[in-house]
Amino acid sequence: MIKTALDESDVEYFYPTRLVEKPTPSGLKFVPEPLVRSLLFVRTTLDRLHLMRSKFGGSIALYYDKSEHSPLVVPGRQMDQFIKLCEMRDSGLEYLGGDDAKYHLGDRVRVTEGIFKGFEGHIKRIRHDRKLIVTIEGVAAFATRFIPPSCLEKIEENKY
Repeated sequence: MIKTALDESDVEYFYPTRLVEKPTPSGLKFVPEPLVRSLLFVRTTLDRLHLMRSKFGGSIALYYDKSEHSPLVVPGRQMDQFIKLCEMRDSGLEYLGGDDAKYHLGDRVRVTEGIFKGFEGHIKRIRHDRKLIVTIEGVAAFATRFIPPSCLEKIEENKY
């Protein structure tokens, strides 16, 4: 219902899906499948956001920036990388749940080769594989498929 209303409006939004291989009579094809059914990112003003919430009642729950006590704003670079990751065919993207601190262990890295080249995140072992954890801070964490260590470079954290 909300997605339909947004499709008919001029509000820019992103509904995260992942491409999944499905068998068809003519072979295999990739089809979009919701990554998290209740997660929708909207680019709008605060006034329009409040108008949308009043129109849809309790069906819109916002993520809040706990320090600012305002709706969470996802930085453009972070959102662009997440959208690109969702659009990749073989990302092996997996929803890990909320942006929990346990997924922030380890060094911050940048992928230097392959389909994930340029992505940044943390490395974590999940089910015996080394995966890149991409985080939408304050919202959720997602894991890609295995990335060989030879395709990674450590990013020095700013120590200010």
